[in-house]
Amino acid sequence: MIEAYFGLKKPPFTKEIRSEQMIETYDSREALARLSHIRQHRGLFCLTGEPGSGKTSVLRKFVDSLNPQTYLHCYTPHATVSRGDFYRQLNTLLNLPPKMRKSDLFDQIQRAVQDLYGRQGKIPTFIIDEVQLMDHETLQEISLITNFEMDSKMPFLFILIGQPEFRETIKRRIHEPLSQRMPLRYHMVGLTLEETRKYILHHLKLAGRTDPLFDESCFEVIHQIAQALPRKMNHLCLAAMTAAMLKKSQTVTADHVMQAAGGA
Repeated sequence: MIEAYFGLKKPPFTKEIRSEQMIETYDSREALARLSHIRQHRGLFCLTGEPGSGKTSVLRKFVDSLNPQTYLHCYTPHATVSRGDFYRQLNTLLNLPPKMRKSDLFDQIQRAVQDLYGRQGKIPTFIIDEVQLMDHETLQEISLITNFEMDSKMPFLFILIGQPEFRETIKRRIHEPLSQRMPLRYHMVGLTLEETRKYILHHLKLAGRTDPLFDESCFEVIHQIAQALPRKMNHLCLAAMTAAMLKKSQTVTADHVMQAAGGA
């Protein structure tokens, strides 16, 4: 309904946009630079940030850049599993036959990774989401499963995605082996005020609106209320547009944003 009212061609502020349409921010640029380094040298990488900070968008852009002839993309969002379940997940992602014993799964996964890399010329790319939910025992298994020939080679990419508390988890002495194998990390902090403005205008342009819609006074209010997080901005902007429409206003003002925030 707001599309017709504001003259848009499609819904604005949706996450369903192509990776090449995503706006570049300091966070995305820095995260992708580190991911590019890992792609060249292989190994482990950790990406953290608040929910809604754009971690998934960055990973989607990175995965879209991978040549499927060279990289086998393996993603799992399930981090609340036992050690045995963790190995079974990796086993399934690699399309390997089921095994009952953890030791058999361990050996089979390592052989498969070595075969993919050494014989088939493919680099397995494991992406494990919500790692802040992973228990200490399962986290320790990552150190073991990623140890190939006493760390003499890295035939994989292993990317851990988590919320800020994972940064503290990985500092614990029990996880020192994993921490040492993961020298490259990045923590996403959200958009700057100027990036917030560009982000909003960019999404409106993607929806077909180039004329001014949000009053300039809106951007700082949106930035503060949404805590610089893109996902929160999306929800707040949509709610503010709805509030403006109900008031029969052709412009979204800071008052509409405040009204929307109060009803959220």
